[in-house]
Amino acid sequence: MEEQSKKILICEDHQIVIDGLLSIFKTKTDYQVIGYITNGENVLNAIAKNRPDAVLLDLNLPNKNGIEILKESKELYPKIKVIVLTMYNKQNIVKKAKKHHANGFILKNCSSQDLFSALDSVFENSNFYLGKGVKNGLIETDGFLEKIKITRREKEIIQELVSGKNVPQIAETLFISAHTVETHKKNIFKKLNIHNSIDLVKLVNEKELLS
Repeated sequence: MEEQSKKILICEDHQIVIDGLLSIFKTKTDYQVIGYITNGENVLNAIAKNRPDAVLLDLNLPNKNGIEILKESKELYPKIKVIVLTMYNKQNIVKKAKKHHANGFILKNCSSQDLFSALDSVFENSNFYLGKGVKNGLIETDGFLEKIKITRREKEIIQELVSGKNVPQIAETLFISAHTVETHKKNIFKKLNIHNSIDLVKLVNEKELLS
């Protein structure tokens, strides 16, 4: 039996962006755009009426703040996937989106490949998807992290360790096992040539890796 296409609702107020998205989605049979909303006040009604599987949400909609829309949408429909699609590449906005349970965050200058990678990812797993170029709290000001081959997952764990979380807490936050966190932690310490979390904090501050 053939799997049904996932229903997508676009929440965006610029017609040229809407037209571009509609054109892109015509190339994919596993996703179907069921409509678009240009006014923030109408988003929740559109979700209630159409019951989409995922929402592409611009944060700068007329008449209602996008973060507020996100918060209310996830409270009313916790199973719906919400991917923020925005021009605003600011760490505080990314953090707010994650705090209110967005499933992903991508930029409007992303490629169609990144858009579909985001959609595929949020339907396949529970991790928060960060699009290419999105500032997520770790800034590689001198390319330090890239030089020592730190992975995206290791960056996430560095962020959590520096915030003071222990291994079980990080495992719960990232939806992975404590054993996996411990393995990543050992690899991070080895790559950075440090021995404990205090050394990690010092290195992060020295290299200005945290915003």
